[in-house]
Amino acid sequence: MSPLYSKTDRHESIIPDVTVSIVSHNSKDDLTVLMPTLINCLKGLNAEVLIVDNRSEDGSVEFLKKFYPGVIVNVNNVRKGYGANHNINLRKARGQYIIFMNADIVLLDGTIVQLKNFMDHNPSIGICCPNVFNEDKSLQFLNKRYPTILDLFIRRFQFFFSKRFIQRRTRYYEMRDNGYEKSTDIPFISGCFMFCRTRFIQAVNGFDERFFLYFEDVDLCRQIQKDARTVSCPEAKVIHRWERSAHKNIKWFLVFVKSAVLYFNKWGYVFK
Repeated sequence: MSPLYSKTDRHESIIPDVTVSIVSHNSKDDLTVLMPTLINCLKGLNAEVLIVDNRSEDGSVEFLKKFYPGVIVNVNNVRKGYGANHNINLRKARGQYIIFMNADIVLLDGTIVQLKNFMDHNPSIGICCPNVFNEDKSLQFLNKRYPTILDLFIRRFQFFFSKRFIQRRTRYYEMRDNGYEKSTDIPFISGCFMFCRTRFIQAVNGFDERFFLYFEDVDLCRQIQKDARTVSCPEAKVIHRWERSAHKNIKWFLVFVKSAVLYFNKWGYVFK
């Protein structure tokens, strides 16, 4: 039996353990890789998978309807930002937990059950995250302290700084001094995969939709930290097949800068 509830067979008396929220924009190739691993990880759980399609033109919606009819797909009339799209799913979410997940994620066996058990035993936590790896199994250092102007400048304009200084500052920003081998409080959890207690996310009305892309994740973490903790769960692991768009395309770099300005205007400018 499929662990998913479709639009037609959702039982209002049954509260899902987990709601999975995914945003797709021309993500058919990514979804082809993700979905089998996701369905496998949801075995033994009551779950709903909600996907917002952000005006794809690659057959993503047709693919999902054909091969994953239990998935609930919402098709946008106009293209919206990352946080705004996840908020569409948040408003429909019925799960005790909600996972905000990129389409370019690959789940390893047992990941979602591990994260659920971790949250079940730690009621003070509002958001947790797994360790995130590249496809070659190298670790992505995505657990971060709050960003400063200096941190962002270093990551974009490395030629202004010595290699030694960059390495020292980057290790601090990416929390490499704390290590990624034990659970620890994380100021800034990456939006590529956030395992959240739904009621805390709903209490702050989800993501700030003024962020089209970038910084909406650290902003959400700071909102949640007013009442709950944001913590790593390194026993759980996922693979992230990412592309650093802001470093490759001037359009997305400008979006990054706009979001950075919005973030620092909201939370205060910290330079170093």
